[in-house]
Amino acid sequence: MTYRAYQQVPAGPSFSTVLPDFDFETYSEAGFVWNAGTNKYEKPIGAQKKGISAVGAAAYTQHLSCEVLSLQYDLKDGVGPRFWRPGMPNPQPLFDYLAQWSPASQLDYRTPGLIEAHNSMFEFRTWMDVCVRRYGWPPLDQRQLRCSMAKSRAHALPGSLEDVGRVLNIAHQKDKEGTRLLNLFSIPRDPTAKRPEHRVFPEQDPVDGPKLYAYNERDIVAEAEVSVLTPDLAPAELAYWLADQAINYRGVGVDSGAVADCIDILHQAQRKYDKELYQITGNQVPGGSKTKQLSAWLRAMGYPITKEDPKKPGRVIDSVDSERVEEALERTDLPLVIRRALEIRQLVGSASVKKIYAMTRMATRDNRLCDMFIFHGPRTGRDAHQDVQPGNLPKAGPNVRWCDDVGCNRPYAHKLDTCPWCGCSSAFSRERYAEKEDEGWTWRSVSFALEIMASRSLELVEWFYGDALLTISGCVRGMFVSAPGKDLICSDYSSIEAVVTAALAGEQWRLDAFARKDDIYLTSAARITGKTLEWYMENGGKKHPDRQKIGKPAELGLGFGGWIGAWLQFDKSGTFTEDQIKANIIAWRNASPMIVELWGGQFRGTPWAPTKMELYGLEGCAVAAIQNPGQAYAYRGITYAVQDDILYCRLLSGKLLTYHRPRLNRVTRRQGWVETLEITFEGWNTNPKKGPRGWIRMQTYGGSLAENVIQGTAADVMKFAVPNLEAAGYPIVLRIHDELAGEVPEGFGSIEEFERIMGTLPHWCAGWPIRAADGWRAKRYRKD
Repeated sequence: MTYRAYQQVPAGPSFSTVLPDFDFETYSEAGFVWNAGTNKYEKPIGAQKKGISAVGAAAYTQHLSCEVLSLQYDLKDGVGPRFWRPGMPNPQPLFDYLAQWSPASQLDYRTPGLIEAHNSMFEFRTWMDVCVRRYGWPPLDQRQLRCSMAKSRAHALPGSLEDVGRVLNIAHQKDKEGTRLLNLFSIPRDPTAKRPEHRVFPEQDPVDGPKLYAYNERDIVAEAEVSVLTPDLAPAELAYWLADQAINYRGVGVDSGAVADCIDILHQAQRKYDKELYQITGNQVPGGSKTKQLSAWLRAMGYPITKEDPKKPGRVIDSVDSERVEEALERTDLPLVIRRALEIRQLVGSASVKKIYAMTRMATRDNRLCDMFIFHGPRTGRDAHQDVQPGNLPKAGPNVRWCDDVGCNRPYAHKLDTCPWCGCSSAFSRERYAEKEDEGWTWRSVSFALEIMASRSLELVEWFYGDALLTISGCVRGMFVSAPGKDLICSDYSSIEAVVTAALAGEQWRLDAFARKDDIYLTSAARITGKTLEWYMENGGKKHPDRQKIGKPAELGLGFGGWIGAWLQFDKSGTFTEDQIKANIIAWRNASPMIVELWGGQFRGTPWAPTKMELYGLEGCAVAAIQNPGQAYAYRGITYAVQDDILYCRLLSGKLLTYHRPRLNRVTRRQGWVETLEITFEGWNTNPKKGPRGWIRMQTYGGSLAENVIQGTAADVMKFAVPNLEAAGYPIVLRIHDELAGEVPEGFGSIEEFERIMGTLPHWCAGWPIRAADGWRAKRYRKD
């Protein structure tokens, strides 16, 4: 069927607006390092692959070699796809259409001059960085773009055009030959005796050149099909996506000088550790990055480290990934040589090392890191992260003490007897600290550590701080900086998911505690142990061990129906037996009956002693909706309904969570005879713990449904704040979980105003005790 521009087509629970679209094919040498010695292009240091995946889209399009190979666009005016490549007259019909857009236009899907692409940020960067610079095209306003990939993600579909096309079974699947064509024309090639050239031009290849142009056209046809089948973003989601695009485009500053210093120290440390590993393994493992040799040596030594093969469930393979190495190092029976080999692997393969390399590869010409945030990553609508991955930054550095001598007060290795900065005795420092706890590594340590890193002397770094790689790890967070003449202002929402859980469930004592600003970990511990909050405050307060060993694992692990495994994720102290953990969990649930009711279920009582069968809470609503398509079932304002074989969950904000092709299977609970219905649905999986990557059938239950609802609701609170902060002159540069950081001119604004805007809530959650707190203003990003 042929659609016209701005025609509205039914899609999902609403409709899709047909928009003109476009797609570039490009060439760039970004992410390729020429080695004259081998006569080959190599990947940048620390990268897994060559090309755009190594450097990111911003550095890719800014590279001086980047140019357009071809452009296909369709104005949906009945003419069909139009073609352009360099050397042809400018695509004037496209320019004329885009000129209809006005900065004063309404931000919707019906405004004249809008244009769509799949992953529109790449098209926008290509237009601005390449077409404006090379070909003199008129600039685009980022607000006139729309994105079919964003629509796909919001509809709980995969982001890539190939994957979503396959899931939706569109007529024009992405051409599989495209990979070969792009490898031929879009990247430099290693010269050979027969073909000494470094590049192949499509206009000079009479066979494959036209195939590339046909591939380009097929892409916009596939993108249009996907767009028609996925509903437009709701107004609030569209506003947030537009802010997301602005944030990704501006990026955040990176201290490239400090990154270069750290990389120099890193190389020295790696050479040292690799030499040590080579020696202790009897010349079998030449370095910590040689995972196959290390795995083979561990197996030969009788200490294999394995994991289940994600591609073949049930099959075990050797693995020294970070998670398996960390688990192995928790063992107490490892010989010293095995332990040291694993420690070296852990140091060399640490996430902080990868981030440092990524920072230097992906920095733009103006020292910014861009495109780190993925709109609507999981189905809940929260952000996901990529490239430098700001969502999992290292939390600590080496073990340090702080010199307490007047005029020094700088950190150094805890094991040293004297301060290397001023020569003060550690005994003097310990005496001065007798009445207070040693501060350890904090954000204040970063500037001092980077001062020593600037020496580019491994020996000096190790003298001051002991472990060089741990010191680098402790500095990674501080590599995000404000631009010259500007500051970062940052704050985060206090326990927002816990507040949302209490509000959605109607657990009033919890809401009252948050309103009073009580410490929720101590309050929870009191409910479990039977003591009072006042007793805890009089007997150590936040330093009482029950806060860490009882309150924290309870609050972080049990809110979504977690059992013993969930508790142990946050309590590794070994304080409690399994029976004691069970008792703590049951006490927590008894103290929070409305949260348990929110999860819902299909029977009352226990699996071994059910009292009656009943659908209640979120799980009950979801089951009833699947059993009765077209009927809506609600609990405390959260509504489930099935339409066109899709289960929708409507949140209080109006946002929809989407579960494709829901099904119910009868199962018998292991702990008893009661038979219930297991909920399954189809979705895109990226978590290897839940199955193979890709479009699979997954299970869910009341606790998981509650998790989705709570995280989605918390995300909607932040999504309301971000456009408001942008409009108030606080351009956001970092969005990390429940934390926001803006970059403002020195002297502009205040922490108080920033937090007030964050705490201004949408109407649907007015009155909830959600607040932003503990904000700061600084040049470097930090975590207090």
